[in-house]
Amino acid sequence: MLYTILSAVSEPAQINLFSIAAKGGFLMLVLLVISIIAVAIIIDRMLLLKHSKNNDEEFVNKINQKLKNSGAESVLSVPELQENIPIANVIRKAMQYYHGSWEEIREIIESAVKHEIHLLEKYLGTLATFAATAPLIGFLGTVTGMVKVFMKIGETGGGVDISLLASGIWEALVTTIGGLSVGIITILFYNYLVGKIENLAQELEDETNDFLFAIRRMKDED
Repeated sequence: MLYTILSAVSEPAQINLFSIAAKGGFLMLVLLVISIIAVAIIIDRMLLLKHSKNNDEEFVNKINQKLKNSGAESVLSVPELQENIPIANVIRKAMQYYHGSWEEIREIIESAVKHEIHLLEKYLGTLATFAATAPLIGFLGTVTGMVKVFMKIGETGGGVDISLLASGIWEALVTTIGGLSVGIITILFYNYLVGKIENLAQELEDETNDFLFAIRRMKDED
């Protein structure tokens, strides 16, 4: 994340990117750690979402037909039910309590759905925190850098070479660039992931409701 923005600064002046980042001091190292963790979370959540979406509607219809035509015992023989995807996890949990009352099964399903949604949302709070704090860390680095610049001016009685002053200022601004770049990219991916998870959660609830109604019809027939 830091590379994208800082490379744009380094190219015109032909200055090494890492040399620029190093000018930001300790806080640039903090931003680097944050960006690495944020990238790891983003990749992890995107892979999970890709794996979780697996023709769920077709799968639930298949389960419902199996339940209707062959009974509850045959449902567990469906190969797709062994996959570690949200809808399969919910149905497996429900089938463990199939011989209980419909109200008990409904509560089990609702609890299982909440659990699966919680797993999908895992680490998003951390990502949101990074998006909010990264720019603040960048501003903190800039403020502390500017303080150092003005301290030097005070120590020399105001007779500071303009080139040295400019150098101190741009070094102080490096952390702002780093913080804003990490924050902007992180919040974009955070919003993208939240939208995808909300859609998947709604689909999961709709599909489990269909399955729940199929169970209720079976219970009524019994």
